[in-house]
Amino acid sequence: MKKMTIFLLTCLSGLVAGDMQTFVAQNALPTFAADELTPAATSATNARNPKLALAMSAVIPGSGQAYAKSYVKAAAFLGVEIASWAIYVKQTNEGKRIEDEFHDYANSHWSEADYWRWIAHQAGIEYNPSNLEPLRDWEHANFSHGLHREKDQQYYEMIGKYHQFSWGWDDFRTDPDNDIAMTDHEITARYNKTGKINHNRYYYETRRDASNDTFKKATTATTVVIINHLLSAVDAAWTTTRYNRRVAIGLRLEPLQNAYETETALTLRVYW
Repeated sequence: MKKMTIFLLTCLSGLVAGDMQTFVAQNALPTFAADELTPAATSATNARNPKLALAMSAVIPGSGQAYAKSYVKAAAFLGVEIASWAIYVKQTNEGKRIEDEFHDYANSHWSEADYWRWIAHQAGIEYNPSNLEPLRDWEHANFSHGLHREKDQQYYEMIGKYHQFSWGWDDFRTDPDNDIAMTDHEITARYNKTGKINHNRYYYETRRDASNDTFKKATTATTVVIINHLLSAVDAAWTTTRYNRRVAIGLRLEPLQNAYETETALTLRVYW
């Protein structure tokens, strides 16, 4: 702790006379004690614990700053927290809404039964809806991807992403230019030539991509939440330390000894 003493007005007795000197002498206070204005002496009960502030902001960003009476920063960190969670909730709900939308669209425009009929024709195996195992075996032997048994995330991703599932889309199989005898290589070649095969599959993919993008935004929001907790915790400890080392100032009249005589000075003392 450093100390600086500034004599703002000295030897008042030499500058004023009469009633003023009497007033000054009567109102002078004892000289400052050496440790009188240190933070520990002036506000020991107001000191803040940096570790506690760190823990508080790690749990609730901004709370440690408020504990150290840094209310602007507290509001900033808390505002980021609230905004991030609001974005997360909004984007997650929107992602789920679009996901439900493209699931319903697929269920209406993509037929698993027609897909297996195409596989049966390609394999030269009789189509039997009650026993798809022979078709699944042929599918796994000839394609890198197999249709999932359950309508999970991978199921809905594959039917729009890979050309082998094109025959399941209603506008593809009803196109007079397409025939059930078309191979996967022929379907891929048509895609490479035109850039897209059928409108329904293309639209489906745009909605699925929109859902994925929305979920990514929600994930980004959670990343911001984590970073905000970390930054707020570190800043809270630093802010609390600075709060405990704040400047202490004292200003008053003191009797000072000068050449065997007691004179009065207006003294400013700063501790930091």
